[in-house]
This record gives sequence, structure tokens and C-alpha cells, in this order.
Amino acid sequence: MTTVPARTSQSTRQRRAWTSILGNRPALALITPLLILLGMFVLYPLVKLGIDSFSTGDGLSNYAAVFESAAGRKALITTVIGSVIVAVLAVGIGGICSWYIRSTKSTFARIVLWLAVLTPFWMGTVTKNYAIVLLIAENGALNQLLDVVGLSGLDLLYTPTAVLLGMVYTMVPYAAVSIYGALLTIDDSLLSAARSMGASRARIIRTIVLPLAMPGIVASTALVFAISLGFYVTPVLLGGAQTPFMATFIQDRILTFFDYGVASAASVVLLVIAIVILGLVVALVGRERLVRAIA
Repeated sequence: MTTVPARTSQSTRQRRAWTSILGNRPALALITPLLILLGMFVLYPLVKLGIDSFSTGDGLSNYAAVFESAAGRKALITTVIGSVIVAVLAVGIGGICSWYIRSTKSTFARIVLWLAVLTPFWMGTVTKNYAIVLLIAENGALNQLLDVVGLSGLDLLYTPTAVLLGMVYTMVPYAAVSIYGALLTIDDSLLSAARSMGASRARIIRTIVLPLAMPGIVASTALVFAISLGFYVTPVLLGGAQTPFMATFIQDRILTFFDYGVASAASVVLLVIAIVILGLVVALVGRERLVRAIA
């Protein structure tokens, strides 16, 4: 009777032992469908858009038309400035919410804050914007409340303020969730040590929390800014013709003037602005710190 050596049997069991680390081939097989989808729905449209911006219409003159047009310049300036304001406000509000979610000891308060942050994620874009309309319309809840306390109503609908309000409401969850991940990386022992040495809450936040969470805050700001550049429904529903964003300018060029060349050039301009901002963030924060902050 032949027996298997103990060493050979042990090595066989080790080779067959389960491991959570996939080999290169299984990992490539799993991500291949995702790579195909990214190529079809992300990479190809972007490359096609860039090619069309140079090959359709007047070529390079398409880009000149974007900046020479008064409507194009106004839309671009409004979009960039509005996106900056939205990024600052959303990150500020989202950062405060995420900090209280991170630090509160009350389970009820944490649940309420999470519901406040995540509810916009569960709502459709049109629903969110019409909720803002119902709030700030001439006979909306806000003006009715002002009438009760004896103050004159506010004419906010179809103004830049209404657009910023709707965009901030939409973007606060993105900022809060990303900043919350950065706050989780802060060691509680550092906060406890600072409190034991008599540091106030404001000083702890200023000297410990903000420096350690800064990569996540910067990444969140860049994310909110990049997404805000492409807003379309909110400026149309809440701003109307008084608040033209680049998305509405692009729509007019395609559907009204049938000028696809200028529309594609304007789209590439927005894309380049977003890429430049993201590149500056990587250069400022550092790729490794940025990956740790958003991981």
C-alpha cells in the first residue's frame, strides 16, 4: 500500500487553501465587462466629442466662437463662478454634517443627520428641483412664512440665487459622504489627548481635524466643482433664461441653431476645465494622500 508523504499532502493543502487575493487572470476576467462598458460609454464618446469639435463646422473656429459669443462668455463665467460658490457652500455644509455624524454620541442624532444627508440621493433630479420651486415660489412656503411674521416676500424663483440653492441642495450629500470618509481616518486618541491637555473644541478642529482631513476636503471640493460644471436641469427649472449655464448654451446650439461644432467645442471647454482642476488637486495634495483620503 502506497502512502502519501506528509510534506507533500501539507503542500497540496496549502496550494488549495482559499485566499481572498485573486490572481491576475481571474481579476482581469472580472473587470473586463467593466472595461468594455467604460470604453463604450465613457472613453469613446469623449474621444468622439473631441474629434467632432475640430472636424465639424469651422474646426478651430468653433472654440473661438464660444469665447467671442456674448452668450457663450456669459454662460461660461456664470457656470464657473456658480460652481465655485456651490463647491464652497456644499463642502462647508457637508463638512459640518459629517463632523457631527462622526463625533456625536447620540444614535438618534446620527440617524437624523444621515437621513438629512442621504435623502437627496434617493430623490429624482426633477423632484428635488420642484421641491425647491414649491419652497421659494411667490406663493411658496418661504413667502407664506414671511407674511406670517410681517415681512415682505422674496422674489427668488428664476434668479441665480435659486439656481445656487438647488445645486447646493443636490451636492451637499456628495460632499458630506466623501468628507465623512476622511474624518473616519482620524485617530480618536489624538482628539482625546488634545482634550486632556485642555484644548477647546474649536482649537481641536483647527489644529488636528482640519489638517488631517484636508486631503479629503480638497478632493471633495474638486468633485463637487467638477459635477457642478455639468448641471442642466437645475438652471433650466430654477433659473430660466436669466441664469444661463453652459449646459443650456450647448442645448441651444444643438436644438435651436443646429450648430453641433460650437456645441461640441463648448463641451470640450467644460471638460478641460474639470480636468485642469482635478490635475491641480492631485499636484497640490499628492496622489498617495488623495487616494488614502478617498479610499
